[in-house]
Amino acid sequence: VRKLQRTHAHTSCEIVDLTAMVLDTPTRSFTSSSCCERLVGFFAASIFSVVYVAAPLHVVAAILCTLRWPFWWGTWLLHAPLIVSFVLPERVVELCSHTLLTCWPMQQIPKYFAYEEYHETTDSELRTSGKNFIIGAHPHGVFSFAGVCAAVVTHAASDGFGANLYKEAPTAAASVIKRFPILKDVLGVFGVIDAGSKTLSRRLAKPHGSFVLYIGGMIELFRSSPKREAVFLKGRKGFIKLALRSGADVIPIYMFGNTTVLAALTWGPLASLSRTLGVSVTFFWGRFGLPVPKPVQLIYARGRPLGMPRMENPSDEDIEKWHAIYCEKLKELFDAYKGRTSDYKHKELFIE
Repeated sequence: VRKLQRTHAHTSCEIVDLTAMVLDTPTRSFTSSSCCERLVGFFAASIFSVVYVAAPLHVVAAILCTLRWPFWWGTWLLHAPLIVSFVLPERVVELCSHTLLTCWPMQQIPKYFAYEEYHETTDSELRTSGKNFIIGAHPHGVFSFAGVCAAVVTHAASDGFGANLYKEAPTAAASVIKRFPILKDVLGVFGVIDAGSKTLSRRLAKPHGSFVLYIGGMIELFRSSPKREAVFLKGRKGFIKLALRSGADVIPIYMFGNTTVLAALTWGPLASLSRTLGVSVTFFWGRFGLPVPKPVQLIYARGRPLGMPRMENPSDEDIEKWHAIYCEKLKELFDAYKGRTSDYKHKELFIE
């Protein structure tokens, strides 16, 4: 049940704000499936985590072979995919995105994870409110399979973003992802933009300039464990300042299962190196001890907008205030929906 309340935005248009209430039933659910569908979903999902490992190894192998056997035909064979990736226009990936994500094998990915979504803010609201949103996603994990499911589902849903996801709500990622051969093309089907502050500021200045931002980044990978859930948020306040200055609002998302679908080696030096490079540099494994996802349930919970005002020059106090509200709402979102999956029922969220 939701209470409807009329509020006026800081722009000239009027939007409807819904007081957040915990949803009793999922907005979308993929818990019913056949063995065949789950098997196909497993192989389709594994493509992304395998490429996440294979792409860097392929580049290293090509470099080593070039140094050792520069004129060997095998060396040039290794270079062929890298050359294709280098010359492939981003526009081609964009045009192929909707077709790829709505094909039958990709549509089985949510079924493999018994995936469910809880939308306190619907896709339709995001698209028609007239505002831009910074959609704060937590936690990062080794690889965001909950994010993959969300993209696959909204592409195919009649009330989802469809083919416009790439334009209206892309995911902000480290610049290295936008440049790394092969990886940029495979992950590019979800719509990826540079997470640099200048890029995001320009985007928020335009209509339909919303985007998804993994606020804690890959450092969250090294803060969580099967018994402990943590987000790296206390020192991340730039997104609040960006929202206040642009007039955008902020919506928290929690993706249950992102930290348990793959296990990782989390030694201290690896965390520092990963943060420096902007990508996860660590060993990880899942089902069968391979870099493929475990069949854990994934839950995607999206909260309500914070209702942030526009301030051209927000003070430190303003930023602190809205950052504290965001942390509080994220914690409430986690506590409200953690009971929907057995892996999280007894977990507590730590904000670090």
